[in-house]
Amino acid sequence: MTGAPGGTRHRYPPRSLVTDYLRSGIGMLLTFGPLAATQPLPAITGILAALGTLFLIFGLRTVIRHNTVVTVSDRGVETGWPARAKLRWEALGRLKLSYFSTKRDRAGGWMQLRLKSGRRTMRIDSSIEDFATVVTAAVRAARTAGLTLEPTTLQNLEALGLFGIAASAADEGTAPESRPGRSEADAP
Repeated sequence: MTGAPGGTRHRYPPRSLVTDYLRSGIGMLLTFGPLAATQPLPAITGILAALGTLFLIFGLRTVIRHNTVVTVSDRGVETGWPARAKLRWEALGRLKLSYFSTKRDRAGGWMQLRLKSGRRTMRIDSSIEDFATVVTAAVRAARTAGLTLEPTTLQNLEALGLFGIAASAADEGTAPESRPGRSEADAP
């Protein structure tokens, strides 16, 4: 994370992307390699080509994440090249913080922050530098907009160590004066 005029800049650190690069490279080697070295049956060729293409797309997505910079300011959040997107806080219509487990005991996994404004959805996962700062800014904007956060989002905020923000959002979300129709669950 680096300070930037008008906000903070966050990147996906290369160390968090190494395994994705390895998966993509090994996958392409194991699928495109046999295609280049031999002439397998047409059905096998189709399967290997399809799998190789999936690994190639995964590799390209990893390159995009590697080069993406997320800037958080008091006006909103935006990503620069190559995946340009901009979301202004006053237009925030939905905030969801999800946890995806990689093990049965839920010991390993990652979180994903999903921000929605109209038809635009921005997803930021927890491997980005200083994820908690991004989440904190988004929750404050949701609170200002009067959004009601789902119980799972509140639990994930607590798990992230943002108990104070989660408690404030829960109190405001259950208040009778919270704006009707702006519930996260009701968003399209």
